[in-house]
Amino acid sequence: AVVSTQTTGEKEIAHMRALQERAKDQQAEKDALRAKRIQEEVEREQRKKDKEVAHKKAETEAHLKKARNHQVQMREHFLAIEAQRERQEFERVLAVQQEGQRQEEVKDREARSKKLHHAEEVRKQIKEKEKDMIHSRQMFFEEGIKLDQEAQERRRRLDEIKKKKLDELQGAGVPTKYINEVARRAMKPQTSLITH
Repeated sequence: AVVSTQTTGEKEIAHMRALQERAKDQQAEKDALRAKRIQEEVEREQRKKDKEVAHKKAETEAHLKKARNHQVQMREHFLAIEAQRERQEFERVLAVQQEGQRQEEVKDREARSKKLHHAEEVRKQIKEKEKDMIHSRQMFFEEGIKLDQEAQERRRRLDEIKKKKLDELQGAGVPTKYINEVARRAMKPQTSLITH
């Protein structure tokens, strides 16, 4: 009976130990499962954060790329405007230069034509004058002397009139500057001081 009791007690102890081991195993499984769930949750959170970081990075890169593209487009736009402005300015300057050159060529042609015409006229006049001089020397030698004497007399009278006029101006109180100007003009060849 004692042996039987011990055996029963040992069985109960063994059963209790088995229950305890099973409980420990179950607890260990629960702990392991909980740890696994926690790990999975941590990994999910990490993946979520990584995804958010990657998304934010992609958005930032896309924004920067868009900003760079816009900057490049604006720079190209301004360069195109500047190139067009420089081209227009070049064309304007070129047109002005071409017009100036054209006008200069026209002036040169007109000047050459005028010079040739003048030279021809001078040659004709020289020939005519030589002819007239020969004729005049032959026909009017004596008359020339007479005319020269008359001309000297006219110049003498004209000089007297000029001097009288200048004296009248001075006597009338006309400023010396004006009198000098009148005298200078009166000294010009073929210019008469008295017009009335």
